[in-house]
Formats: sequence, C-alpha cells, structure tokens
Amino acid sequence: MDQPLKVASGSSARVLVVDDSDGIRDVLAIGLEREDYTVALAADAQEALEHIGASPFDLILLDVKLPGVSGLELLEQLRAQHSLLDVPIIMISGTSGSDEVVAALKKGANDYITKPFDMAVVIARIKTQLSLKNLKELNDRYVRTASHDLKKPVMLMLDVARQLKASDSISAAKNKDARSALSLLIQSAEFMQQIIEDLLEQRAIKDGQLRLSRVPTDIGALARQAITRNSRYADGKGITLRIEVTPNLPTVLADDARLMQVLENLIGNAIKFSPAGSSITVRARGERDGAICEVSDAGPGIAEADADKLFVEYAKLRNLPTGDEKSTGLGLAISKELIALHNGEIGAYNNPERGTTFWFRLPLQ
Repeated sequence: MDQPLKVASGSSARVLVVDDSDGIRDVLAIGLEREDYTVALAADAQEALEHIGASPFDLILLDVKLPGVSGLELLEQLRAQHSLLDVPIIMISGTSGSDEVVAALKKGANDYITKPFDMAVVIARIKTQLSLKNLKELNDRYVRTASHDLKKPVMLMLDVARQLKASDSISAAKNKDARSALSLLIQSAEFMQQIIEDLLEQRAIKDGQLRLSRVPTDIGALARQAITRNSRYADGKGITLRIEVTPNLPTVLADDARLMQVLENLIGNAIKFSPAGSSITVRARGERDGAICEVSDAGPGIAEADADKLFVEYAKLRNLPTGDEKSTGLGLAISKELIALHNGEIGAYNNPERGTTFWFRLPLQ
C-alpha cells in the first residue's frame, strides 16, 4: 500500500491521485511534486474515500476503471457531496471513446485525460481547474464578507428611520415631506436588507450548508398564515387575497419555515405583478402521493420568451411590477432550490383566460 501522504515543501494545493496502476500513480506523484503540489495516492475507491474523509483535497485525478467500485461510481458519490468548483475532478482513462468521455462529463467530471498522457498537459489542465476553483473561492469570500458587513448598518439605519417616523418630533410644517422621505429611506433599506438575505441564502444553498428541520406540516394552515402576512401589501395595492383548501389535506414532512419562505415569495410576486382591483387565489389540495399548492393571479401572464428564465438567478423578464417595486432577481431561484431540497417540484403556467399560476408539489414522505 502507498504511503498515506507524500508532502512537498512549499506545496500550493493538495491533489489526490486515484489509480490502480502503481506505475501511473508514481509517474503522476513525481510530476506533481515537482510542481510543488501536495500529493496523496490511492489504489481504489475505498482508499480514496479514506483519504478524503481524513482531510480535504483541492483536486482529484481519478481513474475510470478501478477494482470494485468503478471510477464513475466514485465520481457520482463525490459529486453528491462536492460541487464541480469546490473539488475539481479530472478523469483518467485508457480509452478516448466518446461514450466514456460523455458519461464522465455528465456525472460531473471537470475534465478528461487519456493514457498515455503528456505530463505537461496534465499539469496545465490541473492549473486551469485550480484557477477556476480559486476564482470561485474569492467570489464566495467577497459575497460573505460584503453581506455580513452590510447587515448590521442596514439594520441600524432601518431601526432609526422607523423610530423617527413613529415619533412626534417632526414639526407640522415639515411633517409631510419628512415622513415621505423617511418612508423612502425605510423602503430602500428594506430592499437592501432583502438583497443581503437573498445573497446569504443563495450562498448557503450552493455550499450545501442549508439543512432542513422537517416536521409534520399542514400546507393549508401554512398558506393561511402566508396570506395573513401579505394582506397589508395586497391591501395597499387594492388586491384581494383568497384561499381554497380542500378537506382532509394530507400532512407532509417538511421544514415549515422554508415552505413559508417559498409561499411568501410566490404570493409576493403575484401581488407585485397584479393590477389594482384584481384577486389572487392560493389553493392547497391533496394528491395520491403528496400535496400541491398553487398561487394564481390575474396579471399579464408569462411571455413565451421568458418561460425558461423564471427560476434562473438574476434573469431579466419582460413583465414589470405594477407598483414600481424592486426585485433582487433571486427569489424564484431560491424557491426552486428549497423545494428541490424537499424532493419536490415547482413550476408555472399561464391560466386559460388571464394571469399565471405558480405551483409546487411535495411528496408525502
């Protein structure tokens, strides 16, 4: 068995080489150590998992054909825990057949090299993948730092503005203008707060750090709460909120706080794009193997060109809010991820006469 870890002084990144050939492992180890990488060697999937469990790696070179658990099977296991940019994986194979290459890329390989290989090419491809990984880490660090640093001053600004608006310290002569200015300040600060929360939420989901606290949940009761929480917003735009819940609605195992987040997002979006005097209906009903919730509005509907952009981050859609509201561009994308974490589905369609229905479906288990 190989030594657990071969360390080179001044190493810039940790690389795991997984190959059942002693010769291939040695050649790669020598070439990588010359480039100041820290190298660990494994002859099969089990040994590779032991290394990965003991310490993280920046990149993995993985042979397609391993004894026992194949390289493609191990690739699937690793991709269930680590994204393409968090842990780049370059597959190694003795064949350049397109079927094998396509299969590896579909299962989450970042790149593919064939034997016999040119060590200079291997090093170049490793450096490319590590550069992409470093860029991603810099972006993540920037988002986390900026979001956390902005959070406290925005909360303080909101608190002061709300206190001033509620107080009687503003003179009568300036009362109208001052209150209007404070309202604008509060509205802007609340939007900044939403941007920060959405960025942090998006990052937690992408990093796999978001964990659900599943409990038996009544979607009908949750929908009623969501309507109550959005009633003031709807009243302000002259929009009526309605609810239809079928009897004997099945209970689902879900994180009720996260489902409330999805419901508020869908209802809030419906209010945002609906005209004054219209109504929005929230429905909850059971199905044979789960429960479904729908939010139907009387807005302009989804343009055909926007159908594929609905749940995409920062997508620019044709429809404009009826009250000049702003959007972070992340709400629907986050909702899609939250429903996916529940093993559910989410989607939207245009109603036969007017408006759009957004829906999500959750399984009973």
